[in-house]
Amino acid sequence: MLVQSRFRTFAVFAALVGVLAGFLFVHAPARAHGDLEFGDYVLEIGFLNEPALVGQPNGLELNVTNHETGEGVNGLADVLHAEIVYGSQSLELPLRPREGVDGGYTADVIPTEPGEYTWHIWGNIEGTDIDAELASGPNSFSDVEMPTAYAFPYPLATARELQQQVLTSLYVGVVGVGLGVIALVLAIMLTIKKK
Repeated sequence: MLVQSRFRTFAVFAALVGVLAGFLFVHAPARAHGDLEFGDYVLEIGFLNEPALVGQPNGLELNVTNHETGEGVNGLADVLHAEIVYGSQSLELPLRPREGVDGGYTADVIPTEPGEYTWHIWGNIEGTDIDAELASGPNSFSDVEMPTAYAFPYPLATARELQQQVLTSLYVGVVGVGLGVIALVLAIMLTIKKK
């Protein structure tokens, strides 16, 4: 009887721990940035606005901290470089300090495709060489998403849908002009034959 009571108590305790662990795992906040260490410095890298959406203004969020002192490192906009990479394409962007954020820097970009992006930061911080690459994903910052899930009250057309609409309009216009020219030529020929 005593063994059954202890077993029951243990089972209830284990179930409560399991439920609590599951709750914490499910409700844990998603990481919005990734941290990389170089010597005495920590670079926190991510998108300035998350979720990052196709066609929406965004940018790099780069925070540089001295991990010994915990202080942000200012004055690096001219010695660090940043580029954004998507697949085989890359674009270097000018860094500028973020107003009111010690050790904070940004670079403006408007992502035009959904998916994984990589931030590449390189240069020198007070004698320490930096060459950092961090890709978006579940362990760093968010991938770029289509804005359709956030559109209200009307859905948004994607860039590809808009491009298709423009091409369709262009084709219809060309065919219309062609038919108009043919009709004009036929009308002229009929007028000449009547004379």
